[in-house]
Amino acid sequence: MKKEGLDWNLIKSIIQEELKKTKNIMTFGTIGSCNIDHDIDLIITKKPSSPSSEFLKEIHTLFENLDFCLSKEYKTRVIRFNESIEGLYSQEMIKGKSVMFHVLIYVCLPQLVTHWKWSLPEDKDIIEILKKDYSCLYGKTTDLLSKEFNSDNYYSFMFTYIVMYDHVNFPLPRDFLLKISNYYFKYLYKKHLGLEAPVAKNRKEVKKYFYKLCDILDKLTRKRKRLKV
Repeated sequence: MKKEGLDWNLIKSIIQEELKKTKNIMTFGTIGSCNIDHDIDLIITKKPSSPSSEFLKEIHTLFENLDFCLSKEYKTRVIRFNESIEGLYSQEMIKGKSVMFHVLIYVCLPQLVTHWKWSLPEDKDIIEILKKDYSCLYGKTTDLLSKEFNSDNYYSFMFTYIVMYDHVNFPLPRDFLLKISNYYFKYLYKKHLGLEAPVAKNRKEVKKYFYKLCDILDKLTRKRKRLKV
């Protein structure tokens, strides 16, 4: 049960104030109903020219600030999750004293299309769905169709993994957050990139190593583009 006076319009106004600070988010919007008693589906996209690490940092900060505001004023937590199983887990853990956001994050249009393709019937087109149902709090739906955002990113699949494995805005116990984050760092750094995997010792370092990975992927993307010219 949410505290009296807390509704989507109030939450939306707080988010829009936070979005006034953004330098790296291209679009931020809802898709589907905005029922705070269930969960709110969001799609967030990155400006093509922006560093991926700064983009991810802005997302972390936005949800942290929203969580601080709702915790202080309404005794309600904010939870950002990426998979439905996490949403069910958080519902059990928080027992209704939360506002949950199912957040999908993309760095280019081909990544978005690929991510949605498996879950849609053959006669459904994600672009048409977005044109109809994507309600932007920041940016415009047409921004998704820009030439720059439509440029393929060879490492976009890695950004999909980063979003999937990033639990920074999910209320996990400290030791468990470190355990699963370090497990995924080993998978992403060592298995996919052949690099030594860092070991985070606290929440701050978890963020640091996600941002570092973003910087590495940006560098590899620029290098690959130069080789193609």
